[in-house]
Amino acid sequence: MESGSSNNHELTSGQVLSKRGQQIADSTIILDIGFGMYNKNKYNKNTNPEGIVNAGTAENIISADLVADRLAKIKTPFENNTDILRYQPFNGVAEFRSTIASFLTKQGKASQPLDPENVVILNGCGSCISALATVLCDAGDAWLVPTPYYTAISSDTSRLPQLQLVHADLTGQISDEQPFELTIKVLEDALEDAKLKGINVRALFLMNPNNPLGTVYSKEFVMDCLNFAHRHQLHFIMDEIYMLSVFEDDVEFTSILSLVDKFPDPQRTHFIWGFSKDFSMSGTRCGIVYTWNKDVTAALLNLSYFFSTPTAMQVYLNTMLLDEEWLTNTYLPTNRKRLKKCYTYMTQGLSDLGLKYVNGCAGLFIWVDFRKYIQPLTFEAEMTLFYDLIKGGVYIPPGQGFFCREPGWFRIIFALPEDQLQRVLQRIGASLKARRLCNGSNQEGTEI
Repeated sequence: MESGSSNNHELTSGQVLSKRGQQIADSTIILDIGFGMYNKNKYNKNTNPEGIVNAGTAENIISADLVADRLAKIKTPFENNTDILRYQPFNGVAEFRSTIASFLTKQGKASQPLDPENVVILNGCGSCISALATVLCDAGDAWLVPTPYYTAISSDTSRLPQLQLVHADLTGQISDEQPFELTIKVLEDALEDAKLKGINVRALFLMNPNNPLGTVYSKEFVMDCLNFAHRHQLHFIMDEIYMLSVFEDDVEFTSILSLVDKFPDPQRTHFIWGFSKDFSMSGTRCGIVYTWNKDVTAALLNLSYFFSTPTAMQVYLNTMLLDEEWLTNTYLPTNRKRLKKCYTYMTQGLSDLGLKYVNGCAGLFIWVDFRKYIQPLTFEAEMTLFYDLIKGGVYIPPGQGFFCREPGWFRIIFALPEDQLQRVLQRIGASLKARRLCNGSNQEGTEI
């Protein structure tokens, strides 16, 4: 064959991929960049103590031992059981959906028992968000989301469903009584602005407890948001993936499941939860959508073929959840105690470094103010600090990765073993020591 044959022509990506495929290939998020750098040089206290400590990925690794020990005691579901290798309902095995319904009814203090027929089990909360976005909206439609918010919500709603997100931007000014506080006025203003731009907003999406702030919404505010969505004929989607990770005893968490009998518009209300955070099982890939709308359930059922959780994993999780004695007396209280201990350790260390932070009560993270260490106070300078910290051996993502409107904020994961907590604080301190304080202040750190 001659060297000039057309069979030897190399194709560019633009010739191989569709426009949509090219957009997906080109889409990257800051968290992916940081995790990629960490993945090439992982910290290990024994084999690689100079490696990068990952305080940027929201994983609860401090209680994984409890879950692993419990799962190890479960008899293999494969013994004398070949049915488990065959097709099962893609939206979840019936027994597991029933267990999930009972579990969430209890943990969410549901005002009405959840119906297993309305439970849809998919392979992670990201898939739940993507599937809901697909069945509730058309390409080009939008969701209303307060900033800062968990980065992956953007890719979950854009890569396949092709939605856009309308930002309700919050502020973190020191003068604010409660920095980054969401109000109905902020939502109203953002929605009105979107309408003026001709954007078709179809839903309000909230995460409670909030990622990255580590705060929870009050019962009254959750009701205000439900009424806001109803007033504007919006779907209301509440992601409660950190529902069981509230570690402050004096904080009352209100799940929307407890407000079912007060819903102004149940047909447009949807709930998401998963095992990744509350149960230290981010690699398990099991998330749940619960909706009170039968049409939405039917649409999700047809989509579940593409997002199903392996049957064997459902069997393991089902057995674990049925052990109420272990849940009530071992895992849940121990996990909360460990989260509180790590949070206290990290916040004290941040204060010692002169860093302010938003006072949190839930989740795995702390929203920290680095503004006085960034000069000029720009997003470009924020990224410079991000890379300096990685060079210094610690990965924490900057606020722009969470679409924060103001530069200077970073999210730090505190659900880490003590040796890693120590190194995170030491390495942040060393990196900051090399920088000149932007305002020359030595103001002590504290919660905001």
